Amino acid sequence: MIVSLQYLRAVAALMVVAFHATEKLGTMMGNDDGPTFTTGLVGVDIFFVVSGFIMLATTRGKDVTPGDFARRRFERIVPLYWLLTSLVLVVVLARPGLLATATFDAAHVAASFLFLPWQHPAIDAQLPLLVPGWTLNYEMAFYALFAASLLLPARLRVAALIATLSAAAFAGLFVPAGTMLAFYTDPIIPEFVAGLLLASVWRRGFALSRTSAICLVGIGLLLLHLGSSSDLPRIVWAGVPALMIVTGVVHADAGKDQAPLRLPMLLGDASYSIYLSHVIALPVLAKAWFAAGYGGAGIEGPAFLALALIVSALVGAGFYGAAERPLMRIFAARRRNRAADAAYRAGCSARLRQIAAATESPS
Repeated sequence: MIVSLQYLRAVAALMVVAFHATEKLGTMMGNDDGPTFTTGLVGVDIFFVVSGFIMLATTRGKDVTPGDFARRRFERIVPLYWLLTSLVLVVVLARPGLLATATFDAAHVAASFLFLPWQHPAIDAQLPLLVPGWTLNYEMAFYALFAASLLLPARLRVAALIATLSAAAFAGLFVPAGTMLAFYTDPIIPEFVAGLLLASVWRRGFALSRTSAICLVGIGLLLLHLGSSSDLPRIVWAGVPALMIVTGVVHADAGKDQAPLRLPMLLGDASYSIYLSHVIALPVLAKAWFAAGYGGAGIEGPAFLALALIVSALVGAGFYGAAERPLMRIFAARRRNRAADAAYRAGCSARLRQIAAATESPS
C-alpha cells in the first residue's frame, strides 16, 4: 500500500465536501450565485486518476479473471452506494422537504440504482438521487471496460484501454450535449487514461526523487489555484494538475517503510463513505445551524465551513465503521471460504487421480 495515496484520498474527499459546504453557505445567505470553493471540485479528478492507477497497479502481473475483477469491484462500490441511495429515497418519501434537491421520480430512481446517467427531476443535470454518485457512473463504465480488457493478452490490455477511452473522449466532441452518449464521452474520461499511464510507468521502476515528487505536488496545487478561476476546459485546469499531484504523491513515499498516521489513514480508509454521505450530512447540519440562530455573516461563515468538514468526516467515518468496513469483511471472508473450498476440491481431485493411477499400474 502507498500510504500517502491513502492520505490523498482523504484530502480529495474533503475537497469535495468543502466545495458543497461553500455552496450550502451561499444558499443559507440567500446568494446561490456567490463564490464557491471551485478548487474542491478537483477532488473528483484526483479520484479518477487514482482509480486508473490503482486498477492497473493492483492487477498487472496477476492472474485475475474478468469475473473476479467485476465481483471485487461490485463488492467494494455497490453495497454502500445502494444503502445510502436507499436512505435518501426513504427521506424523499417520508420527509421530502429535508433535502432540497431530492425529488421522487420512478425512472430517475431506477437509473440511480443501475448506475445510468439520467436527468435529475430537480436539477438541470444528469445526476442520480445520491448526487455524488454521478462519478460512480463513470467508475462502473471504466470497470466494465477494464474487466473486458482482462480477456486480452497482457501486453495489449493497457493499449486497448487507452485507445478505447481516448476514442470515446474524441467522439464526445461531436455528440449532442445532454444525452447519455454525451455523458460517456465527456472530456473528463481521459483522467482514467492518465492513471493508467502513471501506473504503467511506475510498474516499470521509474522513480522520482522525493524532492522532485514534492515539488511536482506543489506545482500541481499552484496550477489548480490559478486555473480554478479560468475558462480553460476542465481536463486542462483540473485534470493535468490532478495527474501531477497523484504522480508526486505516488513517488513521494512509494516503497518506503513508514508507520501510517492514524487519523489521516482512517480518513483515507473512510474517504468513500465521506464522499457519498456528506450530501446527507450537510443539509441536516445547515438546518440545525440556521435553527440555532446562526448564519453566514462575519466569523459565522468560516465557522460553518469548519464544522461542515468535521461533521462530514465524522458521519463518513461512522458509515465506514458501521457499514462499509463490516461489509468488506463479510465479502473478504466469503472469498477466503471460496478459495478454501476450491483448494479442498482440487486436493480431492488430485488424490483421486493418484489412487486411480496406483490402481491401474501393473502389480
